Amino acid sequence: MAKEDKEKKPVTFVLCDGSKTNSYGFRVDLAGLDTERFRANPVMLYRHDSSQVIGRWENLRIEDGKLMADAVFDTDDEEAAKIAGKVERGFLKGCSMGIRILDLHTIEAVDTATRSELMEGSVCPIPSDSGAIVLYDENRKVLTYEEVRLSFNNQQKPTEMEGKNETLTAEQQLDAKDQEIAQLKAEIAQNRKDAVSSYLDAAVASGKITAEEKEDFLKLSESDFETVKKIIDAKQPKASQSLKDLAAQSAAHSERADWTYLDWMKKDSKGLARMKTENPTEFARLQATLKH
Repeated sequence: MAKEDKEKKPVTFVLCDGSKTNSYGFRVDLAGLDTERFRANPVMLYRHDSSQVIGRWENLRIEDGKLMADAVFDTDDEEAAKIAGKVERGFLKGCSMGIRILDLHTIEAVDTATRSELMEGSVCPIPSDSGAIVLYDENRKVLTYEEVRLSFNNQQKPTEMEGKNETLTAEQQLDAKDQEIAQLKAEIAQNRKDAVSSYLDAAVASGKITAEEKEDFLKLSESDFETVKKIIDAKQPKASQSLKDLAAQSAAHSERADWTYLDWMKKDSKGLARMKTENPTEFARLQATLKH
C-alpha cells in the first residue's frame, strides 16, 4: 500500500486558460504573466483564504496555452487531508489563481491583462476562468474588476480607439474626429474667456475701470480683446485713498471718539449702521453704554 502511495501520480490543475474570457469579461495573456515571486513561495490556498494553507504547487508550467501546476497536499493537516480526499475522489476539481494586473488593454474587443503577476493559487469549488479568479493590488488588497479597470482607464482609451477604428467606417471616423476638434475648441474658448475675465477683474481692482464698466468691456472683448487691452493699459490706476482723505478720516475719528450710542443715532445713524457690520466689537461697546 505504501508503495502504491509513493507511485501515485500528482493531481494536475489548470490555474488559468489563456484562451478563455472569464466571467469578469477579460482574459489573461499568459505570455505576460510574472511568476517569479510566486515560485519562491508556491503555497496552495483553499478558496483564496490565506489562513487556509493546504499544501504547495509544483511543476508550474504553461502547456497548450494553459497555466498548469501539480498539487502537493499537506496530509498531516486535518483540513488539508479532507480537501485532498475530495480532490482524489473527484468531488473537487476547480482551481483558481489570484493575480495583480499590471497592464490592461482592449484587444479585438476583449479586455486583456497583457502584463500581470501571479500572487497565489487556490483549490476552489468553481474553476478560475468561470469566475473564481481574485484580483489584488500591490498590497494584496482584494479589488473588484471595476476598480482595476478604473485604474487603467486613461491607458485604455488610445488602445480602445485603435481597436474601434478597425471596424468604424471612414465617415464614422471623421465624425469622431470632428467631435474631438469641437471639444478642443470649446475648451480653448472657455480658457480664453476665463483669462479675459481675470484681466478685467485686475483692472477693476486697480481702479482703472469700474465694476459697471467691466461688463461693457467683457462684451467688447468677445470680438476685439486687443482693443480693450490697449484702452485699459493706457489708463492710470486710481489710488484707493488720497492722503487728504486719510487725514480727514483720522480727524473725524478723533472727534467721534467720545460719542455715545445716542450721539451716533442723532448725528450719524448711517455710520452707526455701517459700524454694526464693519466693526461689531465697537458697536457692541457703544450699545453697552446705554445700560449705564
